[in-house]
Amino acid sequence: MSSLIKTTSISESQNIFFKRYSKSRSNLVEFLMNYNNALDGQRSNNNRLEYLDFNTIPTLKTNSALEKHASTIYSDSGFKLIQSEIEEAVDNVTMVTVSNIGENEIYVVNDKFSKNWTVSYSTSFDSYACSCKMFGRIGLVCSHIFWVLRNKKIKLIPNELHGGRWLKSKFVKAVHCGFDDDIETFIVADETKQEYRDMHGDFYDIARLIEGDSDKIRAFRQIMAEGRKEVLGEGNVLSISEKRLMIENFYGSHVPSQIDVHPPDVIKTKGCGRRLSRLEKEMREMSKPGRKCGKCGEVGRHDSRNCDKIHEENNKKKRRNQC
Repeated sequence: MSSLIKTTSISESQNIFFKRYSKSRSNLVEFLMNYNNALDGQRSNNNRLEYLDFNTIPTLKTNSALEKHASTIYSDSGFKLIQSEIEEAVDNVTMVTVSNIGENEIYVVNDKFSKNWTVSYSTSFDSYACSCKMFGRIGLVCSHIFWVLRNKKIKLIPNELHGGRWLKSKFVKAVHCGFDDDIETFIVADETKQEYRDMHGDFYDIARLIEGDSDKIRAFRQIMAEGRKEVLGEGNVLSISEKRLMIENFYGSHVPSQIDVHPPDVIKTKGCGRRLSRLEKEMREMSKPGRKCGKCGEVGRHDSRNCDKIHEENNKKKRRNQC
């Protein structure tokens, strides 16, 4: 996956996606399980889109042979973008000038915004380039190059203009190797993957057929619930020993007979505990032993700094009692 993250925006998109499946307080096992669930969700969505790409017949909007060819090689989302560019080339793009410079043919075309763009065709390398740089930015052929292809009576999109991101088949090599056209278009999958794809296709085929019929949908859901209980064994209550054995098999280790590592003891940190009432504070102060004042020499609850203040308050209390 690291080879696919090439910009900050893609990295942020991946972070947002994985945050839906992970929590900040998850342990390592929960993180790995959530990570696998996220990848399974991506694979399931990818399989669904592949099924739609290979079983959906796109609607053509022009009589161009290039559009027919694009509908067979591009995915559904990529074909919609390519189709808009072909429509633009047919309806709004016009030629301004054409010239030859060495082995290059230079076409200056005008679009619906009255802007001029330069398309160059190299006869020696059989390659096309446009000044709008759309193919270099997002991997899709622009309307200006499509106009040149139609002008040259080309019915198939050249291989060097296919790109790799929007195609139905996989053109990606191993990690960090980029795109390459010399590898096989379809990779032979093993039997398990083929069975999974067939199951996926059957499910979406049935879902498409019973769409809108509530009775059939309800019956199909009941069949799936019964099959889930039968295949996954849901609803069976496991004993304590079976649960322990299942957990040990999952972690790959047995429970030790003697546990040496224990949770730390709870300590009383600063500021913890409840607040004492006024009476409780006075009782706690009275329980403490008294100390000798350095000024008056008496043993009490004061010292030399507040000796005069304490004596003055005691004298006031005596006067009140005498009155």
